[in-house]
Amino acid sequence: MSDIEDIRRLLADYCFGTDSGDTERWVACFTDDVVWDGGAFGRFEGKAAARAYHQGAGDAALNYRHINTNHVIAVDGDRAAVQSYVLLLDQSGSALAIAFSGFYDDALVRDGGCWRIRSRRLLPDARLLEQGMMRTADFRKA
Repeated sequence: MSDIEDIRRLLADYCFGTDSGDTERWVACFTDDVVWDGGAFGRFEGKAAARAYHQGAGDAALNYRHINTNHVIAVDGDRAAVQSYVLLLDQSGSALAIAFSGFYDDALVRDGGCWRIRSRRLLPDARLLEQGMMRTADFRKA
């Protein structure tokens, strides 16, 4: 596969790992020194913290589907920058609902022959924040 396809596969693994509750698949997407900044959803540094964060969501994650699209990928040797849209669907009710809409801003590195996320920033669509439509409490256990 090309670098672009490998990166798209990494981004898909992130979403599938998140939504299926597969912590190890999700954590494998990151470098050891990852910095993940989810704004209102929290922040962590390192794989151990990533594992704890994912496990902390418990079964609540199974109610959501991350739709990650429109990847703009710039590869420079063993580094890549990626910007993309993310739409989070809540399927816990009788009808799908948009739980979050925004952007990912990622820095990737090739690590041991595989692409991994070194840093990820989650940036919400400003309109959703203004309208009070972000429901962060739904994503984490109390």
